[in-house]
Amino acid sequence: MEDIRMFIPSGEIRQMMHGFGDSSEPLIESARIVEEIVLQQMRTIVRKACEVSERRGNTKKGASISAEDLIFLLRKDKVKLQRLMKYLDLKEYKSSLHKTIDSDMPEDILNNENVENSKNRGPYHNFLSLIDNTGELLEDSSTVDEIKQQRCVRAEIMTRSMDEARYLKFSKARNASFANKNRHKFSDWLSPEGDITITKQGYTILGYLAYETVAQIVDLALLVRQDQNKIYGDAIDRLRLSYVNPYTYKPYYHGKVAVTKPISPAEIIEALRRFWSPQLDMTGPFNCWSMKKPHLKLLAC
Repeated sequence: MEDIRMFIPSGEIRQMMHGFGDSSEPLIESARIVEEIVLQQMRTIVRKACEVSERRGNTKKGASISAEDLIFLLRKDKVKLQRLMKYLDLKEYKSSLHKTIDSDMPEDILNNENVENSKNRGPYHNFLSLIDNTGELLEDSSTVDEIKQQRCVRAEIMTRSMDEARYLKFSKARNASFANKNRHKFSDWLSPEGDITITKQGYTILGYLAYETVAQIVDLALLVRQDQNKIYGDAIDRLRLSYVNPYTYKPYYHGKVAVTKPISPAEIIEALRRFWSPQLDMTGPFNCWSMKKPHLKLLAC
């Protein structure tokens, strides 16, 4: 745990957990477990990305990871891959807006940025077309991101009864991340020996995957809580347990939401036990594509 704490204090992880549906004061013990799992998962991702880089013919001295190597790891999950691509596109769009606002010639700059954005997006979309044998990865019109939808509904339920101070705290928690600051510490955290070279865009994707890992742990822990506090009868009542069904969600059925109790270490451990259980590889709500491998399944890939 020593190398974990040197990167991010428990307060940062606790903010992320609150932003994804935990109580406003997550347990420190739970945050430490999340930190440990995120570190294990991210180092596994870095190792697998290095293997991809070598297979792609990287001849540079030492291990080197690019954005394409990380994108390749998501090729088996269309929804998660498209979620990442939307995130990258949004970051490019926000960057172009900041440059446009700071410019004295917004029309010219906007036109130039549109050209630059198309160029910047090109390599990743071109790379997807190279590894997409069926054409599904580039086609997102029919894709429904149910996990993202559930998170949005849960956030809406949480904020409905908040006063201004609590809402500002929740908004700050929603903006917490791994890579927005302390990039060098993030690098040392992932590769303490400094023997791996990662591109700037690669760090952006790694920070996103670490953030998604925290989100997935919270999602699964809340699902465990729902199972432990099963409510029979009207399915709408299950919304009170934080894990929501977006298809049956009706805001007018609910008044103020009760204060959420913090996610316990036992709930996190049980959620991860189910996720990594070989009996649930192909069935159940914790299903995630995997093959028989010596390492644990990745939460973000």
